[in-house]
Amino acid sequence: MRKVCVVVTARPSWAKLEPVCRALQARADVELQIVACASALLERYGRVVDVIAAQGYPIAEQVYSVYEGATLETSARETGALCTALAGTFARLRPDVVLVMADRHEVLGAAQAAAYSHLLLAHCQGGERSGSVDDKVRDSITALADLHFPCTEGAGFRVYSLTGAWDRIQVTGCPSIDVAREAHGEPPVTAEELGGAGVPIDLSRPFGVVLQHPVTSEADEAEAQMGATLHAADESGLPCVVFWPGQDAGAEGVSKAIRVCQTQPGERFHTVRNLPPHRFLRFLTHASVLVGNSSAGIRESSYLGVPVIDIGSRQQGRERASNVVWCPHDAGRIAAAMARQIAHGRYPSSPLYGTGDAGPKIAEVLAHVRLGVDSRSVRV
Repeated sequence: MRKVCVVVTARPSWAKLEPVCRALQARADVELQIVACASALLERYGRVVDVIAAQGYPIAEQVYSVYEGATLETSARETGALCTALAGTFARLRPDVVLVMADRHEVLGAAQAAAYSHLLLAHCQGGERSGSVDDKVRDSITALADLHFPCTEGAGFRVYSLTGAWDRIQVTGCPSIDVAREAHGEPPVTAEELGGAGVPIDLSRPFGVVLQHPVTSEADEAEAQMGATLHAADESGLPCVVFWPGQDAGAEGVSKAIRVCQTQPGERFHTVRNLPPHRFLRFLTHASVLVGNSSAGIRESSYLGVPVIDIGSRQQGRERASNVVWCPHDAGRIAAAMARQIAHGRYPSSPLYGTGDAGPKIAEVLAHVRLGVDSRSVRV
C-alpha cells in the first residue's frame, strides 16, 4: 500500500488540498497521512486542524513551528524550524510520496525536509507568478520537487522551463475549483454559521467581503494599506464582512488597522476569523464584491463569477479572468472600482483555473506514479 503524506501549513492550503485528500482517502491502495503544521494549528487563524478532523480525515501528526510576531525574521526562522521538525516526522511516518501546496515560506521548509530525506516530492501550483519573495519560494519548491501539478497551461510551461522534464508535469487545474463547483449545491451560509464579531450583517441583503493580506516586501506599509481598503469599503456604504489576515510578515499591521476601524463610530464592519473552505466559497457566492488581495479573488472567484477588486502587488503577474479589476492602495480609486463592480454584478464562470476535477486527477497520479531510486526515474 502506498503511503501519501499531505502537508497542510495554512488556512488557504486546506481549501486546495481537501479534494485531493478526499480522492486519496477513497482509494484502497493508498494510506493517507495528513501532517498539520504551522498556522494550521493556531486558534487565531481558525485552527484549521480542527476543520480537517471534523471532516473525517486522520491527522497523522501535528507540528508546531510558528514564532510570535509575524515579521521577516520570524518567517525565516519558521521555515528552518519546520524543516527541522518535519525531518523527524518523515523519518517516523516513512511516506512514499509527500505532497505540498503553493508558495508560503514554511512550505519551502517542508519541501526541503522531504527532498533531503530522499522522498518523492509532489508540488501543486508551481509555475505561477504573483510578485515579491513568493515567486522565489515557489520556484525553489519547483526545483526541489519530482512531480508537478500546475493549475494552468501557462504555469505548466513555466515549470517546464525550470525543470526541462515534461514527463513529470501534469496540468490538472486547481483543486480548489473542485470545492467551488461543489459549493454551488450547498445551502446558503447563515449569520449564525458565519459567527464573528462587530455589526450584525443581514446576509439576505447586498454586502461585500474584504480579505487582504500583508505583502512581505511591504510589511511596514501593511497597516496603511489595509486602512485605505477599509476606508474605501466604508465610503461605499455597503456593509462588509472583513476576514482577519493570514500569518505573514506585516499581519500585525493589517490586524491593527482592523481593530482601529472597529473603534470608529458608525463603522459597518463584521469581522470573521475563519470558515471551512467549502462554506467560505459558498459564502462568496452571496457577496456583491470581494475586495483585497487574496488569491481567492483571482482563482476561485473566476470560476464563481464574483466581482473582484484586486489591490496592490500581492497578486502581481498571476493569470486572471475578466471578473478582476486591479487598483493601487488608494481609497478613492478602490471606492470607485467597488461601485463599478457592484453595478456590473456577476461575471460568467471562467475555466482558467480548472473545471472542478483536479483532486481525482492528482490522486490518480500519486497512487500510480512509478517510483524510482531518484527523481530521474520518476514517470507519470
